[in-house]
Amino acid sequence: MSLLRPLSLFAALLTLAGCGTEAHDEGPALGQSEAALTGIDLGVSELGVTCEGQVLTVTGAIRNEAPTGIDPSIAGIYAGDPAQGGTLLATVNVPWLVGKERYPFQAVVEVPEGTQKLFVVADNFGFYPEDDELNNTASVTLASGGGCVVNQPPVALCKNVTVSACAAQASINNGSYDVDLFPQALSLSQSPAGPYAVGVTPVTLTVSDGMESSTCSASVTVTNPTAPVAGASKDLVLPFSTGAEYKQVTLADCAQPATDSCGVPLDLQQSGSIVRIVSDEAEDALSGLRLLACRDIKLSADRKSAQLRAESGLLGNGRVYTMVYEVKDAFGNATTSTCKVKVPSLQGILSVGLGPVYCQGTACPAGTGSGLLCSLL
Repeated sequence: MSLLRPLSLFAALLTLAGCGTEAHDEGPALGQSEAALTGIDLGVSELGVTCEGQVLTVTGAIRNEAPTGIDPSIAGIYAGDPAQGGTLLATVNVPWLVGKERYPFQAVVEVPEGTQKLFVVADNFGFYPEDDELNNTASVTLASGGGCVVNQPPVALCKNVTVSACAAQASINNGSYDVDLFPQALSLSQSPAGPYAVGVTPVTLTVSDGMESSTCSASVTVTNPTAPVAGASKDLVLPFSTGAEYKQVTLADCAQPATDSCGVPLDLQQSGSIVRIVSDEAEDALSGLRLLACRDIKLSADRKSAQLRAESGLLGNGRVYTMVYEVKDAFGNATTSTCKVKVPSLQGILSVGLGPVYCQGTACPAGTGSGLLCSLL
């Protein structure tokens, strides 16, 4: 049998490029085109069968997988694998399809006794040189003797999901379906079921038709777009040292833990970092037995702690170190806050702070560098 039909300009050009026209004998053409990529790709999907004795109704869809349109084509329905001599039972005339369009079809066929599988082949006569010939064929399995169809398992399709909340329900289903809608309506379940906490949670979707099931996996990402809340200052007091010794003070020593906007505590030693530390007394303020001690503030390399001199000026009312720090949650939302470390005066007075005079760290206020005496040493 020959296939005769009008050609589009594009198909005509393909034919002329082949140096003439050829008649196509009836039968499957399953070989992979050796030509360069053409941007043409037809496929078969959603294949299903219902039956009544030896008479079967075949349903499915021919899909134009390419982004561009394609001229009419013919699909074939076979009893048995066409690559192994299967019998052509019927053809489906597929109209012109725009890019990504699907053409649903339904055809009644009578299957030979003993048929175990039905096959549907898109572009049955190999008229188009396609980029992918492997998706042209789909099949369904029949019950013993060629009777009613064996239940087709549902198809599970998943997608990754991102939501913004402290805890949220989310579905990873991406259009899961049951081809034959048998024996029961499709049911879906996720494990874990949710709600999902802030962070990334791997989730498995199970779809079932009551007889068979399929699974797929994806992730649910719950983000928290709100900045964390800093904890209060502990107002740490360092005992006055007549020798102006250093005392190590960590960020956690200085401030209470922060919490993210969902109320989850944030460990300052992990989530926080010191931006700068400011003293309300000059670096070269005379104090204690040493009188002059420079470098009153030494920040650690990781900005999690500092060495602070436990001293205050001889003529002052006590020293206040103000630690400016930043704390971030798991999603990079940041909050900047302060906490204070105090050193009493020789008379035991605790100052409330007189403003920045000496500073070490990032973005220090103008005029808060080394004292005059220390700069001369």
